[in-house]
Amino acid sequence: MRRIWSKRSMVSMTAAGFALVSPRLAVAQMQPVQPPPAIMVSARGEVQVTPDRARVQVGVETQAKTAAIASQENNKKQTAILNAIRALGIPASQIQTLNYSVSPVQRYDEKERRTVIDGYRVSNIVQVETDKLEQAGQIIDAGLTNGANRVAGLDFLVKDRTKAQEAALAQAVATAKKQAEIAAQAAGGRVAELLELSINEYERPEPRPMMAMAKAESFDGGMPTPVAEGTTTVSVSVMTRWRFEKR
Repeated sequence: MRRIWSKRSMVSMTAAGFALVSPRLAVAQMQPVQPPPAIMVSARGEVQVTPDRARVQVGVETQAKTAAIASQENNKKQTAILNAIRALGIPASQIQTLNYSVSPVQRYDEKERRTVIDGYRVSNIVQVETDKLEQAGQIIDAGLTNGANRVAGLDFLVKDRTKAQEAALAQAVATAKKQAEIAAQAAGGRVAELLELSINEYERPEPRPMMAMAKAESFDGGMPTPVAEGTTTVSVSVMTRWRFEKR
């Protein structure tokens, strides 16, 4: 007797066959792929560079019974300071008002049991930048001679840090590779290749010499303010991951 297979039965058998195979494939696909053994190392490179730009912050703080009087006195002194700084040959584009504030001078009256205002304080700070490092002390002197009673900051900067950053980066990567090789050898293997590299560039903060409030009348201008730029540190840190192979 001849058996006739219908199209429907063939489809059913194909589906059944697929049902028998698919669970095995699913199990194989669910198995996680194990990453290759790796060594992770972080390192940092540092390069010392000589600053080529100075930033000075000088200002005036005045106090009076009214805000208007305190402001007028402050404006008069600050104008004299700015004129003296410009006389050093520093262009206006390198002189910037950094902060201007007016605030009440308050105290607590024990007898009346309330806060009272004794006057007003006005503060005006300007920031000056120069490529002539020897002018940093001259700017401070010009300010103090003409009524400044605050030197809020003195910074030495590096205008172009590109070469220093590149040298620090190369040093950091070389250090990371060397440490990875030592670790791999100690573990009975070797470093095969670099798998991952991330770079985190930053410059280590340099100390900022701060000068306390100084009375202008006590500054006679006889002795120039000495400054020393020293060096600044450009630093780059990296995180690396290296493939580890057993010998």
